[in-house]
Amino acid sequence: MIGIDTRLVFAVLASAALGQTTAASHSGAEAPKAPIVGGLDLSAIDKSADPCTDFYQYACGNWIKDNPVPSDQVRWARSFSLLQERNLYELWQELAGAATKPASPLEKKYGDFFAACMDVEELQKKGLNSLKPALERISALNDSKGIATLIGDLAAAGDPAPLFGLDVEPAPKDSKKPILSISQGGLTLPDRENYVGNSRYIVKRYRSHIVRVFMLTGDTLEQAGSEAAAVLGIESALAHASTNRAESADPEKRYHVLTLADLAKLAPNFDFRVYFSHVTTLPMETLNVANPDFLKTVNKLIASLPIDSWRSYFRWHILSEQAGALPKEFRDEDFAFWGANLGRQEKPTPRWKQCAAITDQAFGEAFAQDWVKRNFPPAAKAGMERLVDALEKALAGEIRTLPWMNDETKRTAERKLAAIRNRIGHPQKWRDYSGLKVDQHDFLGNLHRNAVFERNYLLSKLGRPVDPDEWDITPTTLKARYTRSVNSLYIPAGIIQPPFFDSAADPAVNFGGIGVLAAHELTHGFDGLGSKFDERGNVRDWQTSDDRKEFGQATSCEVAQYIKSLPKSDDPGDLPPGKGNGNLGVAESTADNGGLRIAFRALMDVLVEQGRAPDNKIDGYTERQRFFLSFAQISCENQTFFSARQSMSADPHSVGRVRVNGAVQNFEEFGKVFACTKGQPMYPVSSCRVW
Repeated sequence: MIGIDTRLVFAVLASAALGQTTAASHSGAEAPKAPIVGGLDLSAIDKSADPCTDFYQYACGNWIKDNPVPSDQVRWARSFSLLQERNLYELWQELAGAATKPASPLEKKYGDFFAACMDVEELQKKGLNSLKPALERISALNDSKGIATLIGDLAAAGDPAPLFGLDVEPAPKDSKKPILSISQGGLTLPDRENYVGNSRYIVKRYRSHIVRVFMLTGDTLEQAGSEAAAVLGIESALAHASTNRAESADPEKRYHVLTLADLAKLAPNFDFRVYFSHVTTLPMETLNVANPDFLKTVNKLIASLPIDSWRSYFRWHILSEQAGALPKEFRDEDFAFWGANLGRQEKPTPRWKQCAAITDQAFGEAFAQDWVKRNFPPAAKAGMERLVDALEKALAGEIRTLPWMNDETKRTAERKLAAIRNRIGHPQKWRDYSGLKVDQHDFLGNLHRNAVFERNYLLSKLGRPVDPDEWDITPTTLKARYTRSVNSLYIPAGIIQPPFFDSAADPAVNFGGIGVLAAHELTHGFDGLGSKFDERGNVRDWQTSDDRKEFGQATSCEVAQYIKSLPKSDDPGDLPPGKGNGNLGVAESTADNGGLRIAFRALMDVLVEQGRAPDNKIDGYTERQRFFLSFAQISCENQTFFSARQSMSADPHSVGRVRVNGAVQNFEEFGKVFACTKGQPMYPVSSCRVW
């Protein structure tokens, strides 16, 4: 389910891609120049490359050569980036019209939200005045006992409230019942490994960034240095107490259901009853604590650190997480660190793109209603449903032949597969935004009100059965998702369009595109984490110890491959390549391989049903070859070294070249289809196989 950490509403503002902002009028937007190609893109293929040596280069080489990373990006992908650019431009057109001539009360609401974001002159005039209430609350903090009250006050006002996050999610043993969950938080850098790993480069520049931001508020260099040390001290301690991403996702490690009395014993120095009284009036008997040791560390820090350190810490989060709504000098510094320094992004993202994305985050389902009417015809929904049905039949066949599952486990897996809820396109019921108040001249206030609106919306779910038909992503989102806790597959309308899905294309192209993507997501219901949730979404390990041991041995091959694939650079100015996190990436790498295998099997079944021969050629390629080319071209991309390195060390998804070549070299059918010689890089003598 969606998290309700109020800091999430500012995530777009703090990201590298939305760094510095400059004054811009609505007329500053430009239509995307690159067309979105449906079907197979023959012009992308580099026929000078050998598909058996480097299939990614063969399928994407010309596209890579002709599509360098734009100056306001750190990654440029044939599929996701082009669609995102087109969607943002279309969204901007709608928002610009709503900001000047709204046709309905809802249009006026999101038009005013967008206009307030675009009005950088107003942000300059206000300076830091909009932050005064929060900064005054922080200055009034006199002792550690007041920290719970302070965080409650900040959250109630919609300000960033660090230290931990809140979630409403299905209860671990009864997925029909929602439960409040407290998770670790309080960090600014993207990952705990930035603090505890070999990231001296990042930490050094982060400290300088903190100093510069504090000095922009009027602090002396000495004051700013002292405050930066306090912030880094607290965040480093929180990072050491945090679990890594893999452990945070493991239900056996993240579910600890406690009563409020037990919670009080866990962290007696933080009065949770006082905090909760500020954010909700709903009675709570139990809640989940994702990481009890983290709260124990918070408890110790509250007791041991001077109050000046806490004031610096809270002040920092108010400034840093809302930089996009502050004067230009703060936005410039924000981009200098997040965009230019860490990501090596040459230019900031235009303000109109930032404001379109932020408004979409706040009013996602409001825009989606009209977008779906224009862009998602019934034929697309029906075609996608047929494709998913073919994938699930193929997955059932794979399950029956898996060597690492015993017969009883296979029967359980088949029951779970049959129970998966497929959510295709959009929800049946749309959200109501009438309760969200917007002021055309108060951007920061709008963000605060949106944070409170989202929190109240999600907290209202407590005490009611979980709605299995509710979506936790907007219909225009450019990704698919399998959610273990409700055993559901979500494929939004936004991704059911070229180049992922094209109703005019041959089956091979669609199965190689969105088919592999959907099959990838389906395998997550049966992997190391998925096997710990039953068909109802309840936490229950339905694999035997022998099954899990066999599964672990099979995936260990993928871990080794992942680590070997980390990007390297000969430039002495670059960050030293990290070790990566094979355990973090193994689930995604395994799903890539499984998705490719399952989608290929489904395609073969469909071709038989349709009476089509897999060796019939279209544009010089057989259906089977077109399947693999379509799969590869979804991942055609260019990316800066720094961005790729960060992705490989923190993001569980591999970069394009690794994702494509790793999957095809582990699927023997590829080598046969392209007539490779056994022993070539893409057709090795031995390969990894889980599915």
